[in-house]
Amino acid sequence: MLTLLTCLCMLTLITLNNFSALVKLMKKIVFTIALSIYLPVLSGESSSLEITTIEIQDSYQSTQRFPGKILPLNYSKLSFEIPGKISQVKVDIGDTVESDQILAILDPSEMQANLNQALARYDLASQALIRFQDLKEKGFISNQELDRANSEFLVAKAQADLYRVKLEQTKIRAPFSGFIQNRFLDSGTVVSPGIPIIEIIDSTGVEAHVSIPSSVIESLEVGAQYNFSINNKIFPATLKRFSQMSSQGSNNRLCIFEFKKFINPGSVSYLELQQTSDKKGAWVPLKSLSQGTQGLWNLYTINEENTGEFVVFKQIVEIIHIEGAAAFISGTISTGDKVASGGAAKVIDTEILRVQ
Repeated sequence: MLTLLTCLCMLTLITLNNFSALVKLMKKIVFTIALSIYLPVLSGESSSLEITTIEIQDSYQSTQRFPGKILPLNYSKLSFEIPGKISQVKVDIGDTVESDQILAILDPSEMQANLNQALARYDLASQALIRFQDLKEKGFISNQELDRANSEFLVAKAQADLYRVKLEQTKIRAPFSGFIQNRFLDSGTVVSPGIPIIEIIDSTGVEAHVSIPSSVIESLEVGAQYNFSINNKIFPATLKRFSQMSSQGSNNRLCIFEFKKFINPGSVSYLELQQTSDKKGAWVPLKSLSQGTQGLWNLYTINEENTGEFVVFKQIVEIIHIEGAAAFISGTISTGDKVASGGAAKVIDTEILRVQ
């Protein structure tokens, strides 16, 4: 409205001798306003019409998206190596833990008793070996008797070492820093070796496993960074490695990308790869196109005639690529062409648009 009032003020400053020039000027000004507001169509009704100016490009960029699976760098279900009764589970779901932290304990009383007994035999065998060595130096015993004492000492030492290990096996320790994903059993449960007690996930980072066609992998570089779209946010990741062979019956290969930032495992992720294609054309809104024949599409351009009228012309174009709400097209179009986008479905070829 402010632009229109400005035009009216200009009108009062122009003399009658310049009236014809004024009319032409007003047509252009009102046309600019009307193109984004109202233009008459054949039915006589007013309809909103949007205009886009074309810019021809020698190439275009497209985005290829490949779904990926987010997995932790390290993941483990922890269990006891020996049977026993759970004395204590020291962590719960969601707890953060450090490497080597004790997470769960079996009742250690039996193993402690066995270790004490083994240590007593070890001490006895050690003292006996010292006496036998002294007797051998004095020539009171044979080498065979000394060897027997030494053998008994070594057996006692091995037994003590074994029960030290068994006592340590009554504890589950965190193999790495992370957080507790699951807790399967509670205190008081009698368990066998290998029964999962706790599930732990590495919190230092995650990786994405993505299946990518072999033809695309040729353009990727190990150690380079690529973008992933996760929950409508962009996260960078580094390509660490990929399988050397394709899966049986598939041309795809598995690529492993590593994230520095922790992302919840199981999140839906998409690897986004930018590709440049050498094809001449222009980007236009999808809504500016209407379906033609033989796989081609119609595009309506608006040209200003010498008479001051604006005429619609139908152009036959080919869609090369679609990206979101835009299409890259080629055809008989040039830079600077004005294209009917919004409301294009209500104009027809060779229609004359007159500003009212």
